[in-house]
This record gives sequence, structure tokens and C-alpha cells, in this order.
Amino acid sequence: MSKKYEAPQEVRSLEKMINDFSYRNGLNPKDVLDDLLVYIIHGFSPLAPPLKTWRYKKEQTRVFWDMLCEWIQIMDKQLKTKEWFDPFGDLYMTFTSRYHQQNTGQFFTPVSICELMVMTLQGKKTTGQKICDPTCGSGRLLLAYHVHNPGNYLVGEDKAYSCCLMSVVNFLIHGCVGEIIWHNSLLPDSFSGGWKINETLNLTGVPTVRQINREEYLKR
Repeated sequence: MSKKYEAPQEVRSLEKMINDFSYRNGLNPKDVLDDLLVYIIHGFSPLAPPLKTWRYKKEQTRVFWDMLCEWIQIMDKQLKTKEWFDPFGDLYMTFTSRYHQQNTGQFFTPVSICELMVMTLQGKKTTGQKICDPTCGSGRLLLAYHVHNPGNYLVGEDKAYSCCLMSVVNFLIHGCVGEIIWHNSLLPDSFSGGWKINETLNLTGVPTVRQINREEYLKR
């Protein structure tokens, strides 16, 4: 029997918070992780209306604030010694079954392999280019590319909603400018959702997210 994926020590505190909240409320931890990502994205979407689909009571929502603060503390600590860090990819693999991962192909590329892949492309530094990953997962390869080649416009695509949410939040915290498209990249005209990340970061220094619709996506 396949061994269950274990999250690294660095994210165990957030893993415990999600597990405890899920257990108390009879929820699936993977669904709570998705909701945490939605909560973070909404918090960085200054013009977005209230979330109509938010299912939690006021006292439950306070726990999501605590989770957000814990995530920020984890990132603050890790980015002091690492150029980039993806806690959500590890948490996602912890909360999903091996069976699910095998059927969806969602085995995220290890950090060391992402770094190796980017380093094999190293030559003259590129800026002002559009760099795309059509199966971005949690955005790891684009994060690795960003830290070695800042100043490019990054585009991540994935057919899994959870993966898109993880990539959006990872773009936010790492200062990546770009977009995430939720669709099957083999069908370019398909569109389930999209987000522009850090559009005005170079002007304001404030990380932001803005949802885009199908019409805006097709005009890009």
C-alpha cells in the first residue's frame, strides 16, 4: 500500500490548524484548504464584492484569519533563507489521497527539480517576456523561473481549480506579475475562470488580485 504523503515540518502548524478545524466541523481538509485560498485571494481583491458562496459563520471565519496569519508567519520565516517557498503544494498532497493523485496526475514537481529545470535554461537573463506553464500545478516552476529571471510576465494554466487557487496565492506572496487561467490548455478557447495578479505592483507596491471574465481572456 502506498505511503501517505507527509507535509514537511515547515508547514505542520498550518496543517494542524486545518485538520483541527475540519474535524470540529465535519469537513474535508482539502475543501478547507481551498476555502482558505479563496479567503486569501478575496482579501487581496480590493474591488471584489462580498463572497456569495462563503459558507462559514462569523466565529468560523475568525479561524480563517488565524490561518492566514499563520501562513504569513511561515512565509516570512522561510523566505529569509529560501528564494521561494510553496507550502500549499505540500498541504494539497497531504490532504488528497494517493488514489486521487494518481487519477489526476497531480504529483507536484519537487523543488530541486524545478530549480534544475530553470538552471538548464539559464543563459542571458530575460526580462519583459511572457513565460507560460500550461500545467502549472501550484506554480512551482514559474516561481523558480521568477526568482532567477525577475521582470517577466508569468502565465499559469491548469484544469484543476485547486491548482489555480494555489498558483494565484503563490504569485501574490512572491511578487510575481501575471495571470492564472483555469481551463484545459489543450483547448485554448475553453475558460472556467481567471485571475490577474499584481497588475499594479510596480506602481503601488501592493499585491492585488483581480478576477477576469471570458471576454477579457479571449481579448488578451
